[in-house]
Amino acid sequence: MEDMVMRDPGQIARLREALQRAGYTVDGCLDLLGPRAYAALSRNEITLALRATQGGSPRETLVRLFLLQTPVPYQQAARALPVEEALAAGLLARDGDEVRALVDIRPYGETDVDWWVVSDLTTGMPGRPWTMGEDYVLGIGGASTTLAHLTVRVPVESALDLGTGCGVQALHLARHARTVTATDQNARAVEFARMSVALSGVEGVEFAQGDFFDPVRGRRYDLIVSNPPFVISPERRFLYRDSGLPGDEVCRRLVEQAPAYLNEGGWCQLLINWAHLRGQDWRERVASWVRPTGCDAWIVQREVQDATEYIELWLRDSGDLDGPH
Repeated sequence: MEDMVMRDPGQIARLREALQRAGYTVDGCLDLLGPRAYAALSRNEITLALRATQGGSPRETLVRLFLLQTPVPYQQAARALPVEEALAAGLLARDGDEVRALVDIRPYGETDVDWWVVSDLTTGMPGRPWTMGEDYVLGIGGASTTLAHLTVRVPVESALDLGTGCGVQALHLARHARTVTATDQNARAVEFARMSVALSGVEGVEFAQGDFFDPVRGRRYDLIVSNPPFVISPERRFLYRDSGLPGDEVCRRLVEQAPAYLNEGGWCQLLINWAHLRGQDWRERVASWVRPTGCDAWIVQREVQDATEYIELWLRDSGDLDGPH
């Protein structure tokens, strides 16, 4: 898949100003749609939101374009954002008198700040085919927000976002780390994360592309966070979720290798999966990954799924549960 991002700082600034002017923020979208329609978007249900966005205002136009993946008239889009620059950058495509989004630009943020996260289009939307290439860049999901809520938010000198994806963790880290390094094995993810950070007006983040800790060899950090490709799967189909390593090997490697990249007294926080193997206590198995590092660890098991539930979950994630789409 091509990377569809805007790189020119001036163009990014103009797009940010347009989003701000339209009130295309978390609060602005909630006010426009109402709680029921807004909550339904997380289930890819857009009927209520379509009804709430028929007025043609810039905010309604942006919601239709990027959240509902619905084409809008060209002139309507031109009133909402720098449409020609967005077309040239590959953020939008024109079909006759209409334009449609080629990327997802989603409002995000904390209580006192507004951000925008750029990713590939959400899959599974009504009337849209499932189109996920190996280098698909996932948007804001449950795993990324869970890690963001759990991360220790104390001021630090340096932080590493390992496997940045669309840049969610880097945005949060930049608020309390003087410098942030964001890496990903997926070159498209690095470009999307770079645009997410720039579009959000955030500074102090450097980006690098490479596998695991390869891009930061010899460096140490006060805080490392990672939402890695932890899915236990028989093959590598999608870089954002499949590591290509057998079983939960990717999680073991991260636990064992991360301490070498921490400053004394530093933290590493990971969101991972591990297998429950017959005849082995999972506590002892995961503890055996930590023990050689000499680090202290808190390990929290949130839930357990049997093999069938786990397979169904990730088949649904890729649109394969009911056969090909």
